[in-house]
Parts: sequence; C-alpha cells; structure tokens
Amino acid sequence: MYYKPDWDKAKERMDAFWNNEIIDRCCAAIFSPRKNSKFPPFPELQWGPWLGGIEEYSDDDVEGIKNWWTDPEQNFNRLKFWFENTYFGGEAAPTTYLNWGAMAMAAFYGCEPKFTKTTVWYPPIIDDWKTWKWEFDKKNNWYWNRIKEIMRFFIAQNKGDYFVGTPELGTAGDLLSLMRGMDKLAMDLIDYPDEVKKAIDILSDTWIDLHEELYQMTAPVNNGAGVIAWMSLWAPGRHDQTACDFSSVLSPEMFQEFFVPEIKKECRWCEYSTYHLDGQACIKNLLDVLLQVDEIDTIQFTPGTNAPATYTKEYIPLYKKIQEKGKRLYLLVKPEEIEPLLKELSPKGLFLCSYAESEDEANTILKTISKLSVERH
Repeated sequence: MYYKPDWDKAKERMDAFWNNEIIDRCCAAIFSPRKNSKFPPFPELQWGPWLGGIEEYSDDDVEGIKNWWTDPEQNFNRLKFWFENTYFGGEAAPTTYLNWGAMAMAAFYGCEPKFTKTTVWYPPIIDDWKTWKWEFDKKNNWYWNRIKEIMRFFIAQNKGDYFVGTPELGTAGDLLSLMRGMDKLAMDLIDYPDEVKKAIDILSDTWIDLHEELYQMTAPVNNGAGVIAWMSLWAPGRHDQTACDFSSVLSPEMFQEFFVPEIKKECRWCEYSTYHLDGQACIKNLLDVLLQVDEIDTIQFTPGTNAPATYTKEYIPLYKKIQEKGKRLYLLVKPEEIEPLLKELSPKGLFLCSYAESEDEANTILKTISKLSVERH
C-alpha cells in the first residue's frame, strides 16, 4: 500500500486484535507529520474532517462553502494532501473520510443541511408526530446521490494506495435528537413511545440498507474489509460503528427499551462491530447494559469535552470490565497516557490511538508500547 508500506504487518496485528490476541504488542495507531512534510500536524480525526481551504470562503458564500463539502474532486484532493503529509504509524490506516457533521441520513429524510465553515448542521424538522411522514427517495435524493458520487470518485482514484472508508450517516437516537430536538425527543419517549420506536425501526433499517450498498461499492478496493475512518479501525469484513450519544440523558432502563434493539440489529449486520461510547456519564451509567449485548465486539470510549482524560483512575475498573467480558477495547489517548494504561490493562484486544509531533516520536511511542505489551503478555 503506497501510503502504508508496512500494511501487511499491521494487518497481522489487526487480525490478532479481532481474535483477542496479540502478535508482539497491542494494536496502536500513531499519526504524525511525515519527515518531508512542511505542513503543521493535522487535527485529530475525532474532532471531524480537516478543514483546509475553507477559510478562503467568506461566511456568506453559501454555495462556495457547500461546494467545499460536497464536490468529489475537492474532497479527494484534501484527502490526498493529508495522505501525502501524514505518517501512519503502527496500525494507522490511510482511509478516506467523508463526514458531513456525522449525521448525513437526516438529509435523506428531509432536513436541509446547513453547511458552515466549521461543520454541517441539521435543523429540527419533525414538528408533530401525527403529521410527520417518513419519506426517502433513494433514487432522487440529492445528498445520498452526491455521497455515492464522492465515493465513486475515491474508488476510481485508488490504485491500492489507501482504504475507502464508509461515510458517517448517523444512528437513530442521534439523528432523531437533531430532527426532533433533544429536549422534545426526551419527552417523546414518555409521551409518544410508539412513534419513537417506529422511527428507530425505520432509521435502523435504512442504516443497514445503505451500509450494505456502500459495502458492496467499497469491498473490491478494500479486499472485503470495512474501515471506520475517524478511528482508523480496520476489520476483515463488514464493519461499522453504532452509537447513541443521546443516551447521555437517558436512564439505563430507557436506553435498554428504546435503543438496545437498534444496536443489536445494526451489529448483526456487521461481521465485526464497534460501539462508540461517548462521555463520562455514558460509561458510568450504561456500560453494564452494553456489556450484556453479545452483538457488540468492540467498545470505543471517548471521554468527551470537559471530562476526565482517558487515563483517569475512575475509568480503569470500567476498562477492565470491558476486557474481562471478552470485548475489545479502543481508546483515544495522549502519548503520556500510554505507559500508565498499559501497566493496568491487558494488551490483548486493546487498540490505542494517539498523535505524535514527528515520525521519530511516533516510532519511539511504538517501541514503548511493544516493551510494555511484552511485559504484560
């Protein structure tokens, strides 16, 4: 692979990860600028796509900003620039990343996206459940067809140089919290439970339908693999994330009743499944529920803004519970958190993602991970 010459070795480690084993160390993706790059480090993917070039547009240039987000060639050129200037250390996988605010499916059901210079936003559209109709014209919806057009461009340009990642479409709870509004949706669980459950069913069915179509598009160039781009998390088959950030305002009982069925359904489509667990409240309140979901293979945890960092003593017993249950654990970490985490956790089925200032620093981090993984193997 052009942008990842050591991919074969990385793939061996990833195969071991999905079997809850290790080859020589836990899996780790360490990103840094390439040695020959004169460009500053790119922002971490957890904060969304790199916004290079968008600053050239004036705030009122609505069409120009929309074109920045939706033009296939512009999307590809930005990704190519990122590939050429980024060192993909360890199991970091060069993967195309298409993210329109992570909730593009809202646009398929009638939300008119607001493309801005920092993100894409979807204003509420469901005013009244009694009059709302779920309508998505796959053949003619501009946004869905533009996403596929961008994907086809990524695929056409690929000569085995990178992976083609799945676009972020969103899952039911988070889509509904935008389409209806978070406060209203929280009340709807009490006042309109049947309508909400029907909505979750429709959106999760659409999720599966669209992901299968996207998988069939990308499988030939990915050798059958599925890659979650922002996590740089590769798997040797159908693979995507399911999530429910909206669950931060729910009790475990409400979460179990309304959203666990969706999670199970989407994970059953996956041959390798990852649950994105976002925030301190979610891991504390909902982890026990998630650990009972056999369909979840990997739990990826993000502490969230203004929360204790990934390496915090209160999280360690929770991480250990995940590992003891036989699930894989994916953590976003700062370099200084790696050593203390590896002194507490098993390297088997563990994936750490971090960023370094240089290739040399990235390789030093990987050597440290190897040393500590061997010590705990």
